[in-house]
Amino acid sequence: MVSFTDNLADDVTLEGVVMNGVLQGRDAVRAQLGIVSGFYRDRVDTFSFDAGSYHVEEYTAVVDGRPIKATATMHRNEQGEVDAVVVNHRPLSAALTFSRLIAESSLGAEWDSRRFYRPEGQTYQDLLDYSDAQVDTH
Repeated sequence: MVSFTDNLADDVTLEGVVMNGVLQGRDAVRAQLGIVSGFYRDRVDTFSFDAGSYHVEEYTAVVDGRPIKATATMHRNEQGEVDAVVVNHRPLSAALTFSRLIAESSLGAEWDSRRFYRPEGQTYQDLLDYSDAQVDTH
């Protein structure tokens, strides 16, 4: 089975509730998706459909003992490549757990420390400040 990650545009973006900011670029997006896929246990695909240039899928899983639901929306450009991915996880407790796991991974160590949730030494205001700075730069 071919994964959508095999057809990412060079300038693909990834956004999601588990991180601050927008990740851009095929290699960066593949790296993050590769790390996070290892956190899922007992993944069950709920539904999947195409609507024009969009593909939407929903699934449930367990992340670090917490049930989680996710909805992923992917946009395909005129060449059929995926150029935008948005993944929304719920509930909040599971999303924060997921974000913390990414922060503690090798990927989290490589990237900006404020991109992911770090309960030790990070305040709510730190998250807001980082998010506000990301909005100001776009």
